[in-house]
Amino acid sequence: MGRKKNVKILIVDDEPAIREVMRLILKNYDVIEAANGIEALKMCEEHKPDLILMDIMMPRMNGIEATKAILERFPNAKIVAVTAYATHKGKEMLEAGAVDILEKPFGRKKLEELVEKIVGKENEKNEVKGQ
Repeated sequence: MGRKKNVKILIVDDEPAIREVMRLILKNYDVIEAANGIEALKMCEEHKPDLILMDIMMPRMNGIEATKAILERFPNAKIVAVTAYATHKGKEMLEAGAVDILEKPFGRKKLEELVEKIVGKENEKNEVKGQ
């Protein structure tokens, strides 16, 4: 898998260890991080990420509130819910505008495939537009 520096991914999770694991798995991308929804909103304004991997259960502003706030400002943002509570909270995230759900615990392959599925589609659209 080659370096994909032009693809910016925001990882939002209140657990530093989870952010670190995701960052290591996604080392071929330009990865930025936030520890809660408030930080995520700020990072979206500053960095305009191509993909946001959003935990749901976080202090200060949870993932559902953050998803709604981000999509209000950036309607084309691609947000994936990352949660251990997929059956309970996943539906709320999809209703809030998330494009997919990644259930914790997840493996390297599952995360890589999901990210590639989403950012790969975006890259194909941008390549077609550029021709």
